[in-house]
Amino acid sequence: MTQDLPKQKCRIATATDVSFLARVTYEATLPPLGKSFWDNLLQGTETETHEFLQVMLQNQASNWGNVQDFIVLEAEGEPAAACAVFRPGLTPGSETPFDLSRLENVASSLAWSQETAMMFRRTFETAWGDGDAILLKPQADLIIENFSVVPDHRGKGLGTNLIKAAFDRGRHLDAQSIGLMVIHGNDAAQALYEKHFEPYLTFHAAYFDHTIPGVTKYKKDL
Repeated sequence: MTQDLPKQKCRIATATDVSFLARVTYEATLPPLGKSFWDNLLQGTETETHEFLQVMLQNQASNWGNVQDFIVLEAEGEPAAACAVFRPGLTPGSETPFDLSRLENVASSLAWSQETAMMFRRTFETAWGDGDAILLKPQADLIIENFSVVPDHRGKGLGTNLIKAAFDRGRHLDAQSIGLMVIHGNDAAQALYEKHFEPYLTFHAAYFDHTIPGVTKYKKDL
């Protein structure tokens, strides 16, 4: 018996999607380690990670895709997957996931004290600095980040359709190439990406002092 596939529709995200986009942004950072760097960055702030990510997106404070950069894939009329497709920034620090120039706006929205905001800044700068110039240097005109299919909808082909939608978005934006990156051990994602992209550059575990199992960057000419 053939399984009926869910009816799917792709669209550009709107402000009403912020809660879902925060969820996707979080879940995209979980595999394969089972924990998110966002949780670590927020330690001591007494702020729930989902709330922070929503406020970050509402304040255009993400360097890895804000609301208008996301493609949302709906299945049976509800959001089921999403990814951000954006032109990478060219200024120092723009390769990192958070735009520190907007920290004051985010802190105000979260009612953080000045001390809490400064603690977050110090934690972020310690973890990310100005970004790893080699690892995070863009390999393509457009970058895909925060790519995730929510757990209830996995195994239904949504990942493939979301990639195709990202390619269409790239062509619409007159980009010549598009790229993304995956941490080794996220086997399902890596298998999916290798069907649609060419490997560009691999960093092995030793590059990270074995704190993570390595990453591979991918590129696709459009």
